[in-house]
Amino acid sequence: MKKIKLPDKKKVQESVLRWKWLARLIEWSKYHSLPGFFKVPVYDVTLFVYREASRQDLFSKANAVAFSFFLSLFPSLMSLFTLLPFLREYVFSFLPDKGANFDETLKTDIHELMPGNAGDQITLFIEDLITNPRVGLLSFGFILAIYFASNGMLAMMKSFEKSEERSFKKRKPLHSRLIAILLTFQLGVLLIASVLLIIIGNLLIGWLAHFIHLDAFFAWILYAMRWVIILMLVYTVISLVYRYGAPTLRKFSMFSPGATLATILSILSSVAFSFYVDQFSTYNKLYGSFGTIIVTMLWIQINALVLLLGFELNAAIAINRDIRSEHNPDQEPA
Repeated sequence: MKKIKLPDKKKVQESVLRWKWLARLIEWSKYHSLPGFFKVPVYDVTLFVYREASRQDLFSKANAVAFSFFLSLFPSLMSLFTLLPFLREYVFSFLPDKGANFDETLKTDIHELMPGNAGDQITLFIEDLITNPRVGLLSFGFILAIYFASNGMLAMMKSFEKSEERSFKKRKPLHSRLIAILLTFQLGVLLIASVLLIIIGNLLIGWLAHFIHLDAFFAWILYAMRWVIILMLVYTVISLVYRYGAPTLRKFSMFSPGATLATILSILSSVAFSFYVDQFSTYNKLYGSFGTIIVTMLWIQINALVLLLGFELNAAIAINRDIRSEHNPDQEPA
């Protein structure tokens, strides 16, 4: 695969000189910082991210991470959704009508979350699991999910490694594998929580609107609150990956600029990609059912690139912070 090169620095500088407002913004960034930057100038952080992205080729890294996570996708889904018949029987029994619209609610929400026709293939897979519960498949799928999903997480963790000894450390392979497995468990729990919030939230809001005659405005607020909580879960997932996945000497904060950037870009890129696939893409016409695989792979690749960008932002802040601390030991940042 041909390496994708970033624009040449001299050409960027020449372009900047043509835009006075941009030149003033860059000059401002050399002497000002932002919350969470530990007093490191915005310019230093941006320049570091640019150099690292050019030197390490984030696109190739994102491809490798996306491939590993793609291998983990379907075993993970197999393990997760095999639980659905049991959840419907025991967990949803307390809901109004015992979750009678559970299947339709789940299908609708999957189509909202997944780009293109990827949701169709997943719902067909889920229908079979719901109709025919398999306890044996659950145990087999669980083992596969842990193995493949931890491989995906391990690939992400390897992309976080850096040679900056003042800020990063080296981990032993077994230590890295254990951390990857623990992160996989944590993310699995949060994913299940997200699915339950989507399903139970829709069912409860629909029941309240029907029997209590809930005002449309308050129903909208409840829907919005549900998605705010899901957004917080996404932020938590990304923060956990950065905090415990990166081999840093000082762990990243749970509320870091990189996690904020990655969460925003992940939501925006997913919405934009879904819109593109639904409106303009011809993958399914050209490749048939393979188009779904291509779309899913591209979606994972975009999100992998977003996660790497967020990490590079955190790494740039941490390394510049530690460099400043070495030069000014009496002014250790909080």
